[in-house]
This record gives sequence, C-alpha cells and structure tokens, in this order.
Amino acid sequence: MVILKAVLSSKQIIVFRTDSSHLIGYGHLMRCLTLAHTLKQYGCKCFFICRNLANNQGTLITQQGFELVLLPQDTHSIAVDLDVPQHGVWLETSWQQDITQCIPFFISLKPDIIILDHYALDAKWEVKAKTYCNKLMVIDDLADRKHQCDILLDYNLNVAANAYQALVPKQCQLLLGGKYVLLRDEFKQWQYHSIRRRNNNRLETVLIIFGGLDTDNNSERVLQLLKNIPALALKRIDLVVSANAPHFASLNAAALCMPTDTRIHTNASNMAELMANADLAIGSGGGSTFERLFLKLPSLLTPIADNQIAPLLSMSKSGFFEMFRDFNELAHLLTRFCSQPLPLVSAPVLFGAPLVCQTLLARDVTLADVKPLDIRRTFHWLQSDKLRQQFVQHNAPVRASHFVYWRALLKSRTQYTFSIIQRGKHVGNLGVKHVNVLNNEAELWIYIGEQPDQKKGLGTTAMTLLEAFIKQALLIDNIVIHVEKDNHAALSFYDKLGYVASSDNLVAPEFANKNVQQLRKAI
Repeated sequence: MVILKAVLSSKQIIVFRTDSSHLIGYGHLMRCLTLAHTLKQYGCKCFFICRNLANNQGTLITQQGFELVLLPQDTHSIAVDLDVPQHGVWLETSWQQDITQCIPFFISLKPDIIILDHYALDAKWEVKAKTYCNKLMVIDDLADRKHQCDILLDYNLNVAANAYQALVPKQCQLLLGGKYVLLRDEFKQWQYHSIRRRNNNRLETVLIIFGGLDTDNNSERVLQLLKNIPALALKRIDLVVSANAPHFASLNAAALCMPTDTRIHTNASNMAELMANADLAIGSGGGSTFERLFLKLPSLLTPIADNQIAPLLSMSKSGFFEMFRDFNELAHLLTRFCSQPLPLVSAPVLFGAPLVCQTLLARDVTLADVKPLDIRRTFHWLQSDKLRQQFVQHNAPVRASHFVYWRALLKSRTQYTFSIIQRGKHVGNLGVKHVNVLNNEAELWIYIGEQPDQKKGLGTTAMTLLEAFIKQALLIDNIVIHVEKDNHAALSFYDKLGYVASSDNLVAPEFANKNVQQLRKAI
C-alpha cells in the first residue's frame, strides 16, 4: 500500500451525493459506503450529502464513521422543467433546488472529487457540480440519461461497451463490467473458502434471500416448496430477512414446522459467511447477485422489481445462474438436483473497489479498459522489430489475425487486459492471464509501445498499479512472468522490481521448450 500511494493522489476530500428511502432502497447508499471505506484506506476523507427522505438510512453513514450532511425535505417543490430523468420523482424536489442546497457545502468542504449515485440526477446537475471539484464520477446502471462526468462506473455484467457512447463526453473514462464490482471487505475473506468447497457439488444447504422486507412473502413460499420435495434430503436451510418484514411472524411459524433445520437470520452481519457455506441460493436480484457470483455460489433467482428483469435475464442467458418466473418453474429446477449435481459458476466478478479507487486517485499514469483505437494503435506498435524483441513471439502480427486475437482476449473470462494511459495518452498495454485463485498465482505481461516512452519510469509505475490489481482485486499474492533468457534489459528491469528466477514448472504451457526464464514475485 505504501508503494501504491506513491503513484496515487491520496489525502483527498471526497463528497458523495446519494439518497436512500423506502422508494429508492438502500443499494445506492451501501455501494457508496463500500467505496468510501476503500478510499479511506488510501487516506481520503469522505463526506456524504443526502436528503432527509422518509425511511432513509443516514444513521448507517455516521455509524460507519463518515460525516453526513442532511438536506431538508422539500414539501413545496415544483418541477422547473419537464426534462427530468425517468426516476426524477425519487429526488422529491427539483434538480435546481438540489444543486442550490448542495453548493454551500461544496464551497465549505472544497472536494477534490464528487461522486454522484442517483437515478434522479443527470448532466444538468453535474455541470453545476463540476465547477466545485477537480473530478466528478457517476455511478449508474441504467444508461438512460446524459451525464457530464470524468469517470462513469457501471459494473453490470451485461452492460454493452457502447451503452454510454452517446451519453457521456468523449474524454470520460468508462469503468464497465464485473472487474469493478463494489463488494464489502467481508466477501474477500470468504472467497477462497467458498470456491474450494464447490468441488463437493451436492445440494445439502440452501440460502434464501428475497430482500430485507420480502413484502410478497416469497421466502415462506420457498419453504413450503422445499418441504414438498423430501427427496432433496437437505441438512440445513438459512433464511435472511429483516425482523421488520411484514410477514415475519408467519414466516417464523413456517420455519418452526420445517422437517429440516431452518434458521432465520435477522439483520445478518455475516452475509458472506452464509453464502460461502451454502450450496445453493434461492432469491431475488439486486446487489446480492454480484456477491453470490463473486463467491461462485450457484443460484436460482427471480426478479422482484421491473428494473431487475433485463439484467437477470441477460446474466442467466450467459450461464451465471438460472432464472425462474414462478414457483412451479422453481419446483422443476429444484427437482433436478435430487439426482443431478449442482452447476459450477464461472462469472467475471472481482473485488473491484480498489481498482475503482486507483482510477479515481491516479496521478499521471492510470490503467484503463482497452478501446478499439488502442487495438489499432497496438497493431502499428508491433510492426517495430525493437518492440517485438521484448516478446517470446517475434513475428509481426497480420492485421486480420491481430484484431481476431484482441477480440478474443477482451471477451475472455480468465484474462484481464488494460491500456496504460499517461495524461490521456495511450502509451502501452499490460494484463494478467492464467489466473488461479486456488493456487494463489497469476501471470502478468507488459510493454510500452513507443521507444521514447520506454525509459521514463512508465513501466515501473504501470507494474505497481497492475500488481495492486492482482493483489487487491484478484486477491492473489504470487505473480509469475516469462522472459527470454537473452533479453537482458527486461531481466534487469524485473530484477529491480523484485522478481527472481524460478525453477518451478512453467505456469504458461505455451512456453515449453522455448528459451524462456520464468520469474516469480510474492506481493
């Protein structure tokens, strides 16, 4: 962390603008709190500006050690214009009134970065806010309105690469997909345990989660269904619900009548542990979907809100879990597991908060998702004999195969590739492959594209950022790299970074019988 702070801008003032209420839910606030905790580890001071809406969870902010500014309820609000986002009613005031009330706090707090997570606000609010900060980031997952921001985060697994193309400025850096998922620290502590136990894919324990309130009482319906499939031979059922759920008394009575050991967890603080020790989850979509995928927990899910239908359908088609629309369909899916093993889950969900913070706090050099123009630029770089001397493969790429290779690389669920960006300029590429969580190791690669950029410390800075990604997002402590034995410049470079020669079997089988030295480093 000390080395990483040297290439990041820490000790910054961060202001979050988000809300929670019965209508909005608590998901926006919870993911902002997750990000705030990680930013705090980098030395940042975080503040929250929230409106005092009915049933808001502002106390969570202060309980977790952050300062809260509560904007008053606006009981006399009048919409100034009709051009408001689809969820504009969630704000319970006009955007003009909201930004007017925020500005005095922006002036007094002097934020370096403002982070907005609110479906009811868009580019009009952001243009005003940007004048009071150096950088503005938006967290979104709807892609239904324009934004005026420097960074946009959408970690849905089904988000299209061009989803925000017409909605953000050209220079906006997009953080899209599963490697940016915001997960609480408890989940990284249980990932290894959860993945390791998936080899025993028998169904013995079930975890039921339909949200805290479960207003439709889906949990009790699942209990009744499980009771009617005795062939499942379950050993334990865990059920998570709020003690304030409207059907709690009925649900508790049903749990007491179950032939299987059934435990109801209210206000559960050990969600990661419950997921890691479950064989199957049954429940709804929402933020917990990413938590289950991160822990590789097989799941049967159904949407309980309109905005869950499209993402759940898309992710189920990708094989991340199975989706059911009614309880007859759920019964059919469950009956299969009387005789068939549970599926193994493969989903590109990482512990993404540190990577988001890297992007937010980076100084001159940052890692960014690869764009089509970067791939074209890379093709021209690789026509250079001097650059290809850094690789085990020396042949210049052919245009057609080059683009086919990169398309496959960027679609891979087992590799992670970034462009190296210096002050907005694409200067090189790097990535991670052969990721093995259970063996606790991964292989990296890196190159700087043009000769004038190769001796400016860019490689060292980029390697520092990539090593942090491997350790903090992939949760892996051992790195390997392969270098030709007569590439003395590269060997010297990696030696200065702490890599040592390894006589272990080659991690990358494609280098077998080649003049290659394998290097290792524990991070």
